[in-house]
Amino acid sequence: MSTSRTRRTLRWTRRLLLTLLLPLLLLAAFGQWWVLPRLNDYRDDLASALGDALHLPVRIEAVTATLDGGRLALALRGVSLDDPGRQDTLAYFKQAAITLNLWRSLQEWRPVVGRIRLEGASVTLEPGPDGLSRFFAPASVPPDENKPALTTAVAHPLFDLRQLDLVGEQVTLRRSDGFAWQLLQPYLRLQDAAGGRRLALTADLPTPPGGRLELTVERSPLDDQGTAERGWRLRGQIQAAAGATEVHSPTEFEATQTSAGWQAIVRNLRAEYLLAWAMPWLSETARQWLNPLNPRGHLPEITLSADPVAGTYQLAVALQGFSVDSTHGLPGFDNVTGRLTFTPGQGQVALNCRTVQVDTAGLLRAPIILNTLNGTVAWRRSPEGLHLDSAGLELANADLNGRFWGSVIVPDHGGPALDIQGHYHDVQVKQAWRYLPVAVIPPQGVAWLDRALVDGRVATGELIFRGPPAAFPFDRDEGLFETRFQVENAVLDYAPGWPRLERLQAEVRFRNRGLTVEARSGQLLDGRLEEATTRIADLSKVVVEVQGRAKGPGASMWQALRDSPVGRELHEDLPDLQIGGVSTLDLALTLPTDGRPGQVRGRVGLLDNDVTLPARKVALDRLRGTAHFTETSLEIRDVQALWRDAPIRLDLELADRELRTQIAGKLGLAALAGPSAAAALKSQITGVSDWKAALVVPTHRREQESAFSLELRSDLRGVAINLPAPLGKTAGESRPLRITVRPVERDRSVVALDYAPETQALVELAGLLDTPRFERGELRIGAGPARLPDKRGLAIVADLPRWTWAAPVDRSSPGQNGEGSAGCRRASGASSDADLNPLAVVSHLEARIGQWVVAGQSFDGVTIRAHRDPQGLQVALDSEALAGQATVPDRPTPARPLNIALQRLWIQRATDDGNRASRVKPTAAANPCQLPPLTLTAADLRLNDQALGRLRLAITPRFNGVRLSGIELRSAQQQIDADGEWWWNGDRQASRITAEFRSPALGDTLAVFGYPESGIARGPTKARLDAEWAAGLPDFALERISGTLGFEIGPGQLLEINPGLGRMLGLFSVQNLSRRLSLDFSDLFQPGTSFDRISGEFVFKNGQARTDNLNIDAPAAQIEIRGRVGLRDRDYDQHITVTPQLGVALPVAGAIVGGPAAGAAVFVAERLLQKGIEQATQYQYRLTGSWDDPVLEPRQIPAETSPEPIRHGFASDN
Repeated sequence: MSTSRTRRTLRWTRRLLLTLLLPLLLLAAFGQWWVLPRLNDYRDDLASALGDALHLPVRIEAVTATLDGGRLALALRGVSLDDPGRQDTLAYFKQAAITLNLWRSLQEWRPVVGRIRLEGASVTLEPGPDGLSRFFAPASVPPDENKPALTTAVAHPLFDLRQLDLVGEQVTLRRSDGFAWQLLQPYLRLQDAAGGRRLALTADLPTPPGGRLELTVERSPLDDQGTAERGWRLRGQIQAAAGATEVHSPTEFEATQTSAGWQAIVRNLRAEYLLAWAMPWLSETARQWLNPLNPRGHLPEITLSADPVAGTYQLAVALQGFSVDSTHGLPGFDNVTGRLTFTPGQGQVALNCRTVQVDTAGLLRAPIILNTLNGTVAWRRSPEGLHLDSAGLELANADLNGRFWGSVIVPDHGGPALDIQGHYHDVQVKQAWRYLPVAVIPPQGVAWLDRALVDGRVATGELIFRGPPAAFPFDRDEGLFETRFQVENAVLDYAPGWPRLERLQAEVRFRNRGLTVEARSGQLLDGRLEEATTRIADLSKVVVEVQGRAKGPGASMWQALRDSPVGRELHEDLPDLQIGGVSTLDLALTLPTDGRPGQVRGRVGLLDNDVTLPARKVALDRLRGTAHFTETSLEIRDVQALWRDAPIRLDLELADRELRTQIAGKLGLAALAGPSAAAALKSQITGVSDWKAALVVPTHRREQESAFSLELRSDLRGVAINLPAPLGKTAGESRPLRITVRPVERDRSVVALDYAPETQALVELAGLLDTPRFERGELRIGAGPARLPDKRGLAIVADLPRWTWAAPVDRSSPGQNGEGSAGCRRASGASSDADLNPLAVVSHLEARIGQWVVAGQSFDGVTIRAHRDPQGLQVALDSEALAGQATVPDRPTPARPLNIALQRLWIQRATDDGNRASRVKPTAAANPCQLPPLTLTAADLRLNDQALGRLRLAITPRFNGVRLSGIELRSAQQQIDADGEWWWNGDRQASRITAEFRSPALGDTLAVFGYPESGIARGPTKARLDAEWAAGLPDFALERISGTLGFEIGPGQLLEINPGLGRMLGLFSVQNLSRRLSLDFSDLFQPGTSFDRISGEFVFKNGQARTDNLNIDAPAAQIEIRGRVGLRDRDYDQHITVTPQLGVALPVAGAIVGGPAAGAAVFVAERLLQKGIEQATQYQYRLTGSWDDPVLEPRQIPAETSPEPIRHGFASDN
């Protein structure tokens, strides 16, 4: 019920109000219809009302009505503010808009102005003599100092209005020096606020950088006592103009005035905008200093505390991505993070940067990137200039880590002065070029450092720079620049062409102009660097001085020399060496980099090195000594070495465009001619002697390759030459030998040999220094000076009183073949002629020999002539005892053997006066592997002027020796057929022979062979010998053989045996037995006793000859010989049984003694009792003792059935 009544009350109240308002609205509409067209008639009243509000005289050109924010307002055109004291216009506005306070206007019955908005003015603010003066003038009329200004006192009431809006075309801020800065399209609103008065301003900033400014200024009111100092508070933001590529957040700022001064903060400001906005307000000096810096980047926060009364302030600026360019001798930075702090006359920057780029103002060749830059730099102004100080800046990147501190003074006039120290570590040397202070190091020094600093790591280092950079390098002690650091595993390329120093552990020191690198260890090629110092006294005129010592493989030290400029300069004069072992290299270099010639001094220490010249097949072992060299010379003195295991002394000098080498040593054939030649001639030449060699080679040998000389000299004392006179000599004898080598053209040399007393040779060789090849030459012995023949080959001319010829003998056993058995090493068909046959190089031979001794035979008046044809060397021999021809093929083969065909060969039997040792000891005078295929025939072979008949033999090489086949010696007196073998059995020689002998009369044959009193007459004989012995074929001796000798001699007669033959027949004991029988049975055994048959067989073994069946059947007796003959000890141990033929002797004896009857009785008794008689008449003897003093003793025959002792032996034995 109550709710319904309330609703009805409200409804009737709303109707009543509408009824009352309707007349009022009608009245207002009538008023506007009537008043608005007539407003211009009231402009003076409105000007007076506006003047009252502004406290200044006002003139209005026209008035119209308008809407302002949906409300009715008055639009005024041509509003002028006049000077109260004069009729001058202080300010002019194109238009204005005002509202009227209706209630006050009705109350006071006059127009009362409410809101005021002035539009269309250009405002200029500038300082005046009494403070800040404000000028308001038309935009086309510039401010005039002679016109009255709207002073602070006059304009102050304007700012006491409750609300005032000013909309202008521009605001010009003008300094007393005439500089003006404009704000475009400004909008100013002044109104009351809860805390006091508020002034709001918006405007467009000039370009660049453009943007829009929004500013709010508030002033706090008086307190209750009205004594509190009013304070200002400013807030605002600046929105920079949008760019083409980036849009920045607006900059916000706030400032508050307190009793202590001003406190301000700015957030989110760009440094480039700040500079652009602040530049007009700075002095010309400040602008000139700041503008080249070109600051840019983000300033997240700027705080300011200022006390204008005290004249102090503190400004702090946070930096993020901040950058400044390098200028005024100061470095530039990009992407700096930190904080700047300014106070009057000083300030500092605290840096905490990541990935910052630093431009060192030309100190370095290019900006560097630092991953870390931390520390503080403070500055202050003083009468001396700007001081910059830092307690420490830490910086790091992938190339270096360091900390630097010190100070810089930048005077107002002149260059800066530095006092900087630092410590750095973990610097990559290969990036050092980025950090070289090229502004202070001369260009030549920079170029050298760029090349020299190749790699490594700086473990730690220190830096000092004290003084003005302009005075560097401080020649007058104006300052000091020094940095020293320790490098590890560094690579220093100190000079072009010289081997680099690697893996260096060194200290590097820069001091003013100079540089020093002192290495404690390192590596030079493969060698170990023991010490090294590299020094540059003046980096503006780089002269590199290097002193060092390295030790390592000799090959590396030699390579270091060869690869150096000195080696390249001497390239054609340095041999191609291969060096083994360890050497040292001491080097002292002075190397200008401006093209001037350098100086080089060096020393190579040889420490038991092995040196090989592969191209020359020269090898020196265990060299000890020192080699000195300079840029133009090479010198080696008293270097000890082994040449083919022989010690030598070597001197070498490169001077006067010649390389002179002196070699001295005690050398033998192996050292001089090589192992193969020494092995081939070891039986002819033995011992060592003093040798001296001199080699002179002109430099630049490529153009003068053949221009060298070599001379070898020796007195040969200590060398025994087992050659015939005049070539042979004893070891104690001195015999001068001189060999000279003289090149005649490219790859050809002439070798001259002068061997006292009368042996000379002159030969031409090709490829002497590589693989010598004989071309032509002449050898003269006792026939005057040698001359080079026109034809290829060796010509030999000799005139000798005596010559003993023996073929060279190689007594070494053959090598093992693939099957493990011994085989001869014979040259293959690919070998040279000289390898197979020394005579293959002989083209002509002419020799006259007074006495030629061959194989123990002497031939007088021998003439030898030889010439060459397609079959080989044709040799003709002529003398009284020796004559014939020989064909010597260059490569003898079984199909083309060495063929010797003699018409006569008359020899003498050697006397048998050798001692026992010479009979037994092998001579080892020949090697079957050296024997070529040979065929020898002699049509007339004589021995002691006795004709032996025709001789023939053939030698055929075998796998491990030779085979002798078809040996024949035939004449009327004998026929001998034999064959045999001669071979190597392991490391020993062995021989075998099988011979058959036939003779119609043994006595005549023995007489032909030199035994005319053989003691045997007639006796047709046949014999066979099968024998082997463990020695060479020439070493045949009965005491050495193993085998059998079987023989049978037909009817003959035993004669007196001469002593010489007796020695030979001692084998049969015949001589001793015959002597005894002739004494005891002189009636039966007289000289000339005949025999019917002598037969038997001997077995030879271990120096003994044993027989069990030697029988002599003679008419007078039957003789049986059993036992041995010592062929080595030359003794007997034989048993001899003699059975007289009594069937013949007894009847004759009986007839002589008893007459015919007695003889007949004896004959009958002999036949009846023959066996018993024969047994009763056997005589036994034992032969012992030596061959020269035999002992023949009778032996007792044991009794069998006789009851009585039977007398045995000869009558003289009882």
